[in-house]
Amino acid sequence: MKTTVKSIVMAMFITFIAMGVQAQTANSAETKVKRTAILGADPLGIALKDAVKEALVEEGFEVTDITGSEQQDYFDVGYNVGRAVSEKEYDFGFVFCGTGMGVNLVANKFNGVHCALCESIETARLSRVINNANVLSMGGIVVTPYLGKQMARAFVRAQFSKDFTEANPDFLRSAFKRVSEMGSEITRYNYDNLQK
Repeated sequence: MKTTVKSIVMAMFITFIAMGVQAQTANSAETKVKRTAILGADPLGIALKDAVKEALVEEGFEVTDITGSEQQDYFDVGYNVGRAVSEKEYDFGFVFCGTGMGVNLVANKFNGVHCALCESIETARLSRVINNANVLSMGGIVVTPYLGKQMARAFVRAQFSKDFTEANPDFLRSAFKRVSEMGSEITRYNYDNLQK
């Protein structure tokens, strides 16, 4: 009789522990950190931005759209998204204007922002793989909404220094580090030569 009670108690204990482990696993899956993205567009990039936003939501991103109802100029869009990514408020940024060039130029002024102006799926993917880009710039005049969705998916799915057999991953990492250091050197150079 004692053995049976002991066996029942042991079985209940094991079941209780197993239920606790399952509950912990379920809770940790629920609390998994969502990836975040910030988007902004001037009037010429709004249709493209809307399509990319839809693709990012489908990819499971928490998306912040700063476009708003009032018209924004390309330089304000590049500034606001670039600053937010620089301050590490978001994992990724997406900027849109007519050609993608204006927002790209402004976003890239911020430390830690590596904004890639792309017009194809492969360049969007490789900008992450080779250059560790964290902001993608596209032009609403140049890129269709359908293509933009595919580019955004390729961009966020790609990983730095992975799936690129043409270069050594160690080289890519050291090159990225050197480019980041050059950014600081260029800032110092510009500051020192501001008065000239």
